[in-house]
Amino acid sequence: SGANSNKGFSLIELLTVIAIISILALLAVPAYVGQQKRAARTEAYSNLQNLRLLEEQFFADRSLYTASLGNCAPDNPGNVAVIQNGGGDPTNALPGFRPGNDTSYSYCLEQNISLNGNAQTPCFRASAFGNTGTRVAGDIFRIDCNNNRNF
Repeated sequence: SGANSNKGFSLIELLTVIAIISILALLAVPAYVGQQKRAARTEAYSNLQNLRLLEEQFFADRSLYTASLGNCAPDNPGNVAVIQNGGGDPTNALPGFRPGNDTSYSYCLEQNISLNGNAQTPCFRASAFGNTGTRVAGDIFRIDCNNNRNF
């Protein structure tokens, strides 16, 4: 009965545990954010490769590429619908373009582009622009009819 029976944590022990948890959080959060950025970019690469294949299939069926579709700039989430419905012209539509629910990028298609100063006709370039306010803002990825890409 005379023994000290205080049970619990001292202030030093509590502060030590909080410090360890804080250090682990400081290490984990940037890794998580970086992983999200890599995942969004990987999806954009896949979507651009899919657009290229859809354009090549369109060309194989009709001997021409689609018209230019979408506004080639960030913050144009409606471009997906424009590409899918051909901008209201079903003869230019790529309904197979299904980029998923991630709205980090805006996509577009440009036709008869200039590559290294040389006009390429017929040719196209598919682009993905990182939208403002996302982890990938400022990203621009492209792929063209010759499978030249910057990713």
